[in-house]
Amino acid sequence: MSEAEPCVGHDDHLCYLVKSGVHKDRPGDYKGLVHDPKYVCKQCGRVAGSDANLCSRVALGSWEE
Repeated sequence: MSEAEPCVGHDDHLCYLVKSGVHKDRPGDYKGLVHDPKYVCKQCGRVAGSDANLCSRVALGSWEE
């Protein structure tokens, strides 16, 4: 997936939000997204509590090498 063609809902995904500075501007909101992680993004490696906040998500523990 190229940056020219973001995935559906990309404005809510952590890779977009971090590039936008949410972790600096609204740390409480960011903390809420990454607290109690259940999913990991196979592209950027970020974790989130909801799969809706990641582009290429898999459940933690089910991601195999």
